[in-house]
Amino acid sequence: MAFDIDGVIADTFRAFVHTARKQYGSRITYEDITDYDFRRVIDFDPQMAERIVQMILEDPLGSGIQPMKGAVEVLTRLSWATPLLLVTARSNKDAIVKWIQNALGLEGERRVQLEATGTHQEKLPVLLEQGVKYFVEDRLDTCFLLQERLITPIVFDQPWNRGPHPFYRVKTWEDISNLIDWDMHEGQF
Repeated sequence: MAFDIDGVIADTFRAFVHTARKQYGSRITYEDITDYDFRRVIDFDPQMAERIVQMILEDPLGSGIQPMKGAVEVLTRLSWATPLLLVTARSNKDAIVKWIQNALGLEGERRVQLEATGTHQEKLPVLLEQGVKYFVEDRLDTCFLLQERLITPIVFDQPWNRGPHPFYRVKTWEDISNLIDWDMHEGQF
């Protein structure tokens, strides 16, 4: 099993909304983001949006991104049973590694393997190579891509993925924890 980072482990979109409201006086809300490509659905200056996105990508720690509620506890427990595989479409691996180490307190090659693919499509080869059967993801387009290659996507509920789809949905990290057979040595689903 493996996990996406932004929108699953990291509450990235809330950091975007907070920054847009605080620095630019925007009135957007988290629930306004009803499309993964949020620039299509929010009323916000595209150049300002791009500045915030770049700041979040280059300095997730300084951007104030918080872990999703419950993520630290579940991932820590799981990391003691089996190494974690985190796969992100981000291209700047170093920046997100620092965030993971700080926000989650998870360090070391033995406990966490992070793959920064640069694109959503490039997640698939990494997941296939690693033999992943389940992937927790918030972007529906990626979920459909994974399903085609027999990787079971688990959708982490977000305002941008609430339309109809055939995938299993989790709303919280407690839901994810409930899917894991904690009695098994490797902590598999």
